[in-house]
Amino acid sequence: MSRRLSGLQKDVLALYRSILRQASVIDRQRQCKGETSSFVQLISNDSETSISHAREKFRKEAMSVRRSDFKRIEYKIRKGEKQLKLMKMPGVSLVGPGA
Repeated sequence: MSRRLSGLQKDVLALYRSILRQASVIDRQRQCKGETSSFVQLISNDSETSISHAREKFRKEAMSVRRSDFKRIEYKIRKGEKQLKLMKMPGVSLVGPGA
């Protein structure tokens, strides 16, 4: 039996999935350009991949907000959507601290 999600929870999950999807696109583009050495490096839990950076950043941001702080959660969602829009811009080849 699964629990029903609130609208805010659905928004957070949708944003998380979108960010991971875009990060994987960026990593695949880097692989095609030859900026990474192998596919194993992309799927590993290496901090050099955009996916792992996105996961760590999302987790860190989520831990900094209380569940009952709806205004801050909504703010973080808006901020994340803006960052996602930037990630989708052409020419973005790396997402992370080394970018």
